[in-house]
Amino acid sequence: MKYTQEELNLITLASFEELTYKNTALLLSDLRDTSPDFSKYENILIKSLGGGVYNKLKDRYNSEKYRAKLISRLEDKGIKCVTYFSEDYPVQLKNTPCPPLVLFCKGNTELLKDRLFAVVGSRRTLPNIVKECKKVSRELSEKFTVVSGLADGGDSAALEGALERGKAISVLAYGFDHVYPAVNEALMKRVEKNGLLITEYTPQVAPTKYNFPVRNRIIAGLCEGALIVSAGSRSGAAITAKYALEYDRRVFVFPYTIGVASGEGCNELIKEGATLVTGVKDIYSDFGIEYEERRQVELSQEEESVLKLISDAGEAFAADVAEKLGKLPFQIIPLLSALEIKGRIVRLGGNRYAAL
Repeated sequence: MKYTQEELNLITLASFEELTYKNTALLLSDLRDTSPDFSKYENILIKSLGGGVYNKLKDRYNSEKYRAKLISRLEDKGIKCVTYFSEDYPVQLKNTPCPPLVLFCKGNTELLKDRLFAVVGSRRTLPNIVKECKKVSRELSEKFTVVSGLADGGDSAALEGALERGKAISVLAYGFDHVYPAVNEALMKRVEKNGLLITEYTPQVAPTKYNFPVRNRIIAGLCEGALIVSAGSRSGAAITAKYALEYDRRVFVFPYTIGVASGEGCNELIKEGATLVTGVKDIYSDFGIEYEERRQVELSQEEESVLKLISDAGEAFAADVAEKLGKLPFQIIPLLSALEIKGRIVRLGGNRYAAL
């Protein structure tokens, strides 16, 4: 992948772990149309990082050898860079107070050009809300690409629902050399294969507690609106909602009864002006999008098991599905046929299937 000189400048700056997102906001403050002049920001960087660190960064920044090695390392890991100066950089994110210099990407970057909608929830999301979140995300993905984190609970449910159409973006709070939480490694691979993973961090940056709330500004900044399916009073989902309100995005929330800890943040947001919704119809109505209600055909327990295996894998051979369910291949053919008729899976050829 070829980058312009301006893009290479930003990729180089973004590679310095010593620079915080506040530093990069200052660096971008008057770089709207010009190439970065690193020496121009000497006073800013020395003040926050110290003279020794600044001199090291300046030497690396001006090294063509360092730049070539950096780009080569990224390409070897299958990472594409969408910089602030790239045509593909999302306009909505660019117009936030602190846009990332670079979005490091794995997957389908064309999704960044789509209409984007955030769906987030806390790790302690109730089972019935997880189910509803998957349903809403699946329906939202007819008109939007769904953006979320990668945590268990609400975030995972949002991604799983949207992945049925391949319209899911997960924003990570760490570099691609890491997986967090480890239990969601398979989900992360599915998003990379069928959707898009993005992060503002270079591959070696490990997850830290501080990075997650900072990451949430990107989720909110990318999107036209945000649905909060669950949120404790101090949860990451509540932080995402605060950013969304600050950026003048439309914020929607599921309501909760009194005493449900995972819904305290949702009820607080309603008091602050967020819109109470009970389904995707309410969101579509707010955006002026016509909603066609579709009755979901009920699945048997065996059909649900087959569908889950195929959805989790992204695509799967019939023989592999049979083996994982402890059945012979001929025993699952009727189940696969039923799921095809009900519009839940599609045959890809070579006896492979993918979820819809």
